[in-house]
Amino acid sequence: MKKISHTDEAAKKFVKKFCDQVFWLRNVRHVYEELFENERSLILMRKTAPSFFADLNTILHSYLLLEFAKITDPPETYYKENFSIDNLIMSINWPQDIRDKLTSLSDKTKGFRSHILQARHKLLAHADKEAFLAEMTLGEFPEGEDEVFLKALQEVCDITHQACFGLIFGQMIMAKPGDVVNFKRVLENAVAFNVSKSKVKGD
Repeated sequence: MKKISHTDEAAKKFVKKFCDQVFWLRNVRHVYEELFENERSLILMRKTAPSFFADLNTILHSYLLLEFAKITDPPETYYKENFSIDNLIMSINWPQDIRDKLTSLSDKTKGFRSHILQARHKLLAHADKEAFLAEMTLGEFPEGEDEVFLKALQEVCDITHQACFGLIFGQMIMAKPGDVVNFKRVLENAVAFNVSKSKVKGD
């Protein structure tokens, strides 16, 4: 594996893309949380399009587990480099103090990876016949572990961004116009409208 200086433009591009990917994963996790880990949202979905949201739950859950596994992959596989936290550490010549911090944070992500790895190997990246036909449930993890995992990745972003650009990546703010929160408000208004219409009709 060829190593480059952390001041090299290729290193800066890698760090920016890595941080953008972590931000994206945080955003998808936020969407999942807003829709499927909120009692009010669950009631709202049952009143609107329960089948659609059940499918969306499965899609988002599978996508997140696969992406979490990919970003914690080894530096390379069969001599092909992976876009992963360990490749970020190994392919760039970081100052020793920064390398030590990054290695410690990478170690934090390994615990979470151990919970989801079988799901990645048997159901998400590949379809293991035995696991698929047995309808195995894989990828379960202790509550809150995904948040610890994402915080570790965000720390990696701040440290590497500081080293390459002179400032941390900063807070990953999820709220934006037209986001999942706005979507929920539209659904709430639709449900309220239907209730009002039913009352007018005397239903």
